[in-house]
Amino acid sequence: MEKQLIEKHGKVYEPGTVLFREGEVGKRIYVINEGRIKLTKRVHQTESLIEVLGPGEFCGELALVTEAPHPVTAVVLEAAKLLIVDAKQFETMVRSNAEIALRMMRKLAGRLTEAQFRIVNFQFRRPMGRLLHQLKWEVAVSEDDAPPLVPDDLSEVLGLTRTEVKTMIDKAVSEGLIKVAKDGTFSIPDEEAVDQYLGYLELKDRFEPLD
Repeated sequence: MEKQLIEKHGKVYEPGTVLFREGEVGKRIYVINEGRIKLTKRVHQTESLIEVLGPGEFCGELALVTEAPHPVTAVVLEAAKLLIVDAKQFETMVRSNAEIALRMMRKLAGRLTEAQFRIVNFQFRRPMGRLLHQLKWEVAVSEDDAPPLVPDDLSEVLGLTRTEVKTMIDKAVSEGLIKVAKDGTFSIPDEEAVDQYLGYLELKDRFEPLD
């Protein structure tokens, strides 16, 4: 039913279209049939990537459910076909379809966990702290025992340039904190050592100015 609705009533948005901005009042939910949407958040003076959504996913629901301003900005990455659901339609869908309600609850829980992680991550003022914390997260959420790939969007996630990220990865490798294979996967050989290093960086953040 949901797919049929999107195919019949979906609207196409071009890349670069801003669906909603952080701080705006939420009035609708966007369900993705085709294309991709990125969610970003302003942290200090940097626009940081929070998540990239694809077909079958949705955005805008947090502001609609909580009746609070959007916590993120949503921008179309690739030409996207979306179904727009307003507040009244959304309430009807949730009340009449337990599967949709359950999917929504799972998505909200996942985004809350992700948001909590981001808050902790940006407590590290030093880029190396954010990098190591992010890579620990990538290992933790990996769905199988295989080493995860170093994310292509790592620079956006950390609010840094690709050159800065490469420099930090090289440094982390040289200090034995991580290992990066030729296929782009990485591993953390000694998590305790990484935790100790993160603790050291936390102390530097508290008591020393940035270099």
